[in-house]
Amino acid sequence: MPQRIVAILNPVSGRCNMIPVVREVGRLVERGRGRLEIVETAGTGHATELASQVVPDVDAVLVVGGDGTVCEVANGLAGKDVPILILRTGTENLLARELMMPTAPTHVAQTLLYGEPFPYDVGVINDRRFLIVAGVGFDAECVLRMSRVRTGHITHWDYFWPIWRTFWAHRFPTLRVEVDGACVFEDRGLVLVGVIGRYSAGLRVLAHARYDDGLLDVCILPCTSRIKLATHACRVFCQRHVGRGGTVYRQCRRIRISSEDKVPTEVDGEVGSLLPADCTILPGAARFLRLNPHR
Repeated sequence: MPQRIVAILNPVSGRCNMIPVVREVGRLVERGRGRLEIVETAGTGHATELASQVVPDVDAVLVVGGDGTVCEVANGLAGKDVPILILRTGTENLLARELMMPTAPTHVAQTLLYGEPFPYDVGVINDRRFLIVAGVGFDAECVLRMSRVRTGHITHWDYFWPIWRTFWAHRFPTLRVEVDGACVFEDRGLVLVGVIGRYSAGLRVLAHARYDDGLLDVCILPCTSRIKLATHACRVFCQRHVGRGGTVYRQCRRIRISSEDKVPTEVDGEVGSLLPADCTILPGAARFLRLNPHR
């Protein structure tokens, strides 16, 4: 039974103040003979720093934030055998929804005290870990535009103008994609590499992805115009994109994406580095908590 738990809280994630909820979780944990320490992030990258400072006698980390915060914590916990529980507060919360993380304070406290760890595959892009998806091209440019105007809590509506402006300004760079050493694509388009199927708005772009199969899934959408981009979006929405419109879909262990242009990347909804990008998979490198339904 965990005795010491650290809650890493992102105060600007999502739309509401989660501190009262976390304090309630802390009171419930104390009733179960545990102790919850709350630390707040102060900006981008701080969650990674806080997670890296977690000492060996910590039994679990509660991440109070969105997908970007969870990703930062996973990077900070690299090499540490400390399980994670997510209390979702972000805009998308893709990972928390995929793993069916609890939301009620009582259930969160019970999972922290009595939950069992399970392994989760971790993707790596240019030495940076990710748990959901890394994107190259259109979506990465949207994330970059969003980062320039974000000042605090955001909602789905805050993404409207960054997406709209990117739709009209995007130049569709030429990309070269190598999968397990073989070139599978060299043309204009966009690329998504992920660990799970869920993407923005819950769309399953990576239709066959699983977090415990030891593989990365990559979806390449050839795109030379706004009309083709809109067509791909419709197919993705209808779950009919794989095998249509020249879409390339692979499962692999290594991916290299390069371009002669300056092309941004996004990593779990946060701004990443420019291309080239080398992606690999670390099977079972992270651990999360869940209650045993038969307990």
